[in-house]
Amino acid sequence: MLLLVLGIMGAKANDGVYYTAGNQLVPLAETDISIKKEILTISLQDDGFAHVDVFYEFFNPGNAAKKVLMGFEADPSYNDDYTFHNDGRHPHIHDFTVEMNGTRLGYKNAVCEQNTPHGVAPLDMSKYELSEYVTTVHPKDNDTLYIPFSYVYYFDATFTPGLNKIHHTYRYKLSMSVGVCYSLSYKLSPATRWANKQIDDFTLIIKADNTAKHFVVNEKNFADAPWTVSEGVGKQRPRKHYDDTLREFSLRNGAFTWHKENFHPTEELQLYSADYLYSFNKDEKFGSFYDRTDLFGLDWSMDGNKFINEPKNRKKRARIAHNLPYAHRGLVFKNAEMRKYFTSLWWYMPDPSYVASQADFTVVDRKYTTFK
Repeated sequence: MLLLVLGIMGAKANDGVYYTAGNQLVPLAETDISIKKEILTISLQDDGFAHVDVFYEFFNPGNAAKKVLMGFEADPSYNDDYTFHNDGRHPHIHDFTVEMNGTRLGYKNAVCEQNTPHGVAPLDMSKYELSEYVTTVHPKDNDTLYIPFSYVYYFDATFTPGLNKIHHTYRYKLSMSVGVCYSLSYKLSPATRWANKQIDDFTLIIKADNTAKHFVVNEKNFADAPWTVSEGVGKQRPRKHYDDTLREFSLRNGAFTWHKENFHPTEELQLYSADYLYSFNKDEKFGSFYDRTDLFGLDWSMDGNKFINEPKNRKKRARIAHNLPYAHRGLVFKNAEMRKYFTSLWWYMPDPSYVASQADFTVVDRKYTTFK
């Protein structure tokens, strides 16, 4: 997704992301208004969705109010069920809201042509239909003309003199791929297009809402300030994966926070489940494929896949699978074999106060526990 500002001279923006990717408010033609603060909160949940909450403070230095048209642009999904909404609502974005200076703003939707000289170009969808390439549409009377499109949520925003606050939220379906239970992208670089060419005060919060998550983040933007556990229990470490410099996180019922003043992003935020590190690494132990929303790891882990250095004994593997949901909740195992095994896994964080219970188990958790 992309939030852009359409000034008098016009602007355009594109975001090529699988399912969805959150973005900054992007003033491609804005030279007066600056971003003073952004607090970006990404909550990873157990329903296959993430919740994004973005709070901004903008500063208008002028003596008069300035009205701009702002639009939230999201590229179409690729390689899913190919659901198409010709009314401009993205099939995988839910509960979109925007509020400015304490007032809820209304918005409109449109299917818009990408790469136009004036930003977004709404299409008359009575004349178009989805093409075979799913990320393009074509005129109904010309099935050889392919037009890339985006779903756009747009609204008028009036910046009064001085400080202005914008708050927007949405929920979106996480992407997945081979070896990755979930992934998301969020564009940071468009912040450099505001008047101050940066975010004066930036905070990124990644949360595990009443769950445990094991994930990685690309490190380049975040190497010069520390990550801290602001809630719950967590651990982190730097990692190299092929040519990627990453940071690996294990987080339970809490949040990691990263803060930087005068933040000038040089690349976009990429977040993946940690399966990205372990998918085809034969030196890693079974247990790396776990996520509470996805059975992909279970299927791979229990079929003796040759790429994973799993315990050879089927009974032991089944016992490990059975105990995975408890391990992610921090159970301290009385069984010596299980205690030794899970202690050897980096993401494991024991919690002596945790008493084994299935009260908060997901469908996937319960599936794991069927193995004995």
